[in-house]
Amino acid sequence: MSPDEVRRIATSLLAGLDARTPGTPSCWLSKLSIADAFEVQAEVSRLREARGERVIGYKVGCTGRPIQEQLNVREPIFGRLFDTGCFRSGSRLSHAAFANLAVEGELAVRLGRDLSGPDISADACREAIDAAFPVIELHHHVVPADWPPAHWLVASGGMHAGFVFDEAASAGRVSSGHAERLSVRIDETTVGDAHGPEALVDPVESLRWLCGRLARSGLSLRAGQTVLTGSPLNLYPAGPGSRIEVETPPLGSARVEIVP
Repeated sequence: MSPDEVRRIATSLLAGLDARTPGTPSCWLSKLSIADAFEVQAEVSRLREARGERVIGYKVGCTGRPIQEQLNVREPIFGRLFDTGCFRSGSRLSHAAFANLAVEGELAVRLGRDLSGPDISADACREAIDAAFPVIELHHHVVPADWPPAHWLVASGGMHAGFVFDEAASAGRVSSGHAERLSVRIDETTVGDAHGPEALVDPVESLRWLCGRLARSGLSLRAGQTVLTGSPLNLYPAGPGSRIEVETPPLGSARVEIVP
């Protein structure tokens, strides 16, 4: 795909995201390769940075079987995180700011040192983790009918629309990132729960995968960046009035209220 085609698709995609109508009107090519889709994602990032937004890390998506089955994809993906989509726990966010809002509970880590290369060791990843904390990931949950799901997920950065994090946990808890349990509650009802090492996503393995995948694009992880390591649970719809809490004992919890 030519640079002009990538730029055209990325410009259209970003305009749709800005208008809270991602994927409509559908004017993109339906035969993108995965490599093309990553190029589109990178171009969207360049456009966002050119207007003053800043990349603060990455997300690893589609790590667990439930979400892979829900979205009909077969392998993990990655997307960029931006400073404009970072919200503190306890925030009240408008439902109108998202397209078909859905949420996901997961662990994030903040890096204390750089990580790079396709063959990074588990020990190096573990030692690079400066803090681990729960997040509520926010999504524009829209998949255009004429795009293969995997291609759309890659190009759109995993439908990522932001994340809510527990600042106290991120500032005060240094850990290898392992939690005992991860649960998602919406309006006091537990909608998702995973516990035990076999059910939870291993953040160290997510970092290893991400380093290898970024290396293929000439990218690497830097000290100070945040990485959302992926969720073992599904995406859950969240409407106006929803109160959402993600707990990851012993690493804390994150909460958000969705208002009209």
